[in-house]
Amino acid sequence: PQVVAQVEVTLDGNRYDLELTSNGESLLEAGLRIGLDLPFACKGGVCCTCKAKLLEGQVEMDVNWGLEPEELEAGYILTCQSHPKTERIRLTYDI
Repeated sequence: PQVVAQVEVTLDGNRYDLELTSNGESLLEAGLRIGLDLPFACKGGVCCTCKAKLLEGQVEMDVNWGLEPEELEAGYILTCQSHPKTERIRLTYDI
């Protein structure tokens, strides 16, 4: 089932809100679309440049070639690969 999520992104101390569906673009793509200067490089789940910490909600990553198991347990995600599984997502790039 498709989820429509309200996403709150913190970047450089500023908060931004966006809406995202689970079967469409990634969290990174959605942020870039609205003009946020989000960090990224490979967009392939490898380099970890887009790493953020998930503070609320759940996401599903298409692939993860870069994060270690302990980073996943601590709540880190690769935003280039992440799609919402819950209706509310909060994440921060300020890590």
